Amino acid sequence: MRTFILYIIILSSINVTFAQKQETLLQRAEKHYNRQEYVLAIKNYNKVNTLDVSSKYRLGYSYQMIDDYRKALKTYQSIVKVKWEGQDLVFLNYGLMAKAMGLYGKAGDAFKEYLFDHADDKDVRDLYLSCQTQYYDELVKNKALTIVENLSFNTEHKEISPVLLQDGLIYSSSRRDHVKNDIHHRDGNQFLDLHFVQKNDLGVYDETEILHEHVLNNLHVGPSCYDTINNKFYMTVNLKKKKSVDAINNLQIVVSNYDPIDHHFDRPESININNPEYNLGHPTIANHGNTMYFVSDMPGGHGGTDIYKTEKGINGKWTEPENLGDLINTSGNEMFPYVYDDNTLYFSSDRHIGLGGLDIFKAIIVKGEITGIENVGAPINSSTDDFGICFQNPNEGYFTSNRFDGKGDDDIYSFKHNSFDFTVFVIDSVTREPLENIIVECYDNDRMAVMNFETDEKGYVRFNSRDKKMIQTIAAMSSNYKYKEKNIKDRKEERNVVVIELVKGRNLQLIGDVFDSKTHKKIKSAHVFLYDNDSTRIRSIGDVRDGHYSIIITEVPNHHYFISNAEGYITKNMKLINPTPDRFGVIYQDIYLDPIMSENVVDIENIYYPFDSSFLTEKSISTLNEVFALLRTNYDYKVEMQSHCDIRGTEGYNMQLSLERMESAMGYLVRKGISKDRLILGYFGEEVTAIDCKDCSESEHQLNRRTEIKIIR
Repeated sequence: MRTFILYIIILSSINVTFAQKQETLLQRAEKHYNRQEYVLAIKNYNKVNTLDVSSKYRLGYSYQMIDDYRKALKTYQSIVKVKWEGQDLVFLNYGLMAKAMGLYGKAGDAFKEYLFDHADDKDVRDLYLSCQTQYYDELVKNKALTIVENLSFNTEHKEISPVLLQDGLIYSSSRRDHVKNDIHHRDGNQFLDLHFVQKNDLGVYDETEILHEHVLNNLHVGPSCYDTINNKFYMTVNLKKKKSVDAINNLQIVVSNYDPIDHHFDRPESININNPEYNLGHPTIANHGNTMYFVSDMPGGHGGTDIYKTEKGINGKWTEPENLGDLINTSGNEMFPYVYDDNTLYFSSDRHIGLGGLDIFKAIIVKGEITGIENVGAPINSSTDDFGICFQNPNEGYFTSNRFDGKGDDDIYSFKHNSFDFTVFVIDSVTREPLENIIVECYDNDRMAVMNFETDEKGYVRFNSRDKKMIQTIAAMSSNYKYKEKNIKDRKEERNVVVIELVKGRNLQLIGDVFDSKTHKKIKSAHVFLYDNDSTRIRSIGDVRDGHYSIIITEVPNHHYFISNAEGYITKNMKLINPTPDRFGVIYQDIYLDPIMSENVVDIENIYYPFDSSFLTEKSISTLNEVFALLRTNYDYKVEMQSHCDIRGTEGYNMQLSLERMESAMGYLVRKGISKDRLILGYFGEEVTAIDCKDCSESEHQLNRRTEIKIIR
């Protein structure tokens, strides 16, 4: 009996000791987590026998912070269906990790769950859109046009944030090239130092060297920039907080004078806007050294880290930082700014519409204001983190990525753009002389005309198609040279040069004038388009000058429509009256547009569409039924319908979506028995917005997703 009692006492003691040990491990894990020492937090969490849901979330977040996407995803997945107060954060971070792994379907589902309770979160809405096929396709469509290579000096450690210096690169690395062997417990790597590398005689980057002792630091020396005008080198360094053992080391910006002849750095000094209570880092210099963009998590920002701007005063001090605003900054993290020129700022963000992790974006600056941003796309961006870009020239440069095929944690890559611009060179097939004033027209794979130009005096047309639908064919023509079309889908010409040789001869032509039907004066601002037989797709774009138009065609347009419009006039949709060409191959057709008068037009309530959809809602159908009733009882009435999109998505995608919305509304009326001859149709993508806004609210976006309807009497 005594033995049994002794056994019970020993067992109870063991259980108490085990429970105490588990509690101690959990307390240690929480302490390291709160100090952002994620490697130590993971070590202690994994020693705890059973974790509650909040501790599992912190474990997943710790994996996320050290870029272990697989383990973070697996941990979040174990609690994603558990209902608790932090479930929305699980959905959000599970989505971020799935997206970083390239699992866009799972990521989209997670973001959708998050949006059920946070419908106004526009940043997560962008994350959701990023997972949809059409947005993904847009971001990767130019992947083959840029060559990306992993550089030879990368190691299994971190190499990040390249900076051009003379004929070499300065970058930050955690490689062990000197006696500093301290480990940063945030991610388990050694602290960063600055290194310098040059190309050897073969043009290959060779041995690296650690920078001058004056820029060494016991902690991090991270992302930097070089002011080439004033020979100053700005660096991001760790400054340990004083008076607290548990304090997190904050980032600050320091500056060193650099001697380019001796390759010597003076001892760095702190800049005046540093504050030990928050982080400042990732400096980049513009405006001849008088403007600095940098990253900070100072109070009053939009999210985790924001990008700020400061100016150098006449006293040499930096002014109060100015947040760049919510066109760039989000609820996530914006960092690693880089000024290419005074009008272009590159940065990385884990929000906006992107491929995953941190994506690199390009912002346009006009008179000191950010006017728009765009994702630079694949292959520079990937599903993982991509950041720290710099340019050697407009088509070549370097960036950092932790993509899965790298050598180590973060690697530095080079990139080289093939030109995105098309160059069309038009010559006489016999004389080989360049031809001036030749019309060049571009078509997509649906044979819809998307752009047209005229050759210059040297026979060239140069244009950029990055934001247009993928061009399939390009045609050249004039009144004296036969129409010739060239398929460029599988072109092999270097530098995207398309050479078109024309033979002298006549083409069929549509020509005429556009008049005001009341005054019979020419309308100089008119536009003329030739549509296909169902009035939905543009087949050719008219060349209109001072109210006179000409369109070169390849066949007699027996089943085609004209559509003409001008500001202040009712859009006109008409068939050719006499499509028979004369002996010179010319078809004449004047167009008369009716000025808009209140007694001639009845405005009908607009119909609106769900986001990224051409679906007709019940209210839209009710409005179209009213239109049908008016047309059915008034046989001389016509209806004008013009469809539009909001400003999200690419220009080409929105043009296609507005076409689908127009076809949806048109199809409804046609199915009810209304003849297409009574429908005046137009689609404009995002070109004509009802609400002119840069950072639109959801209600403003909704007002732009519309089809405008007018009854013409």
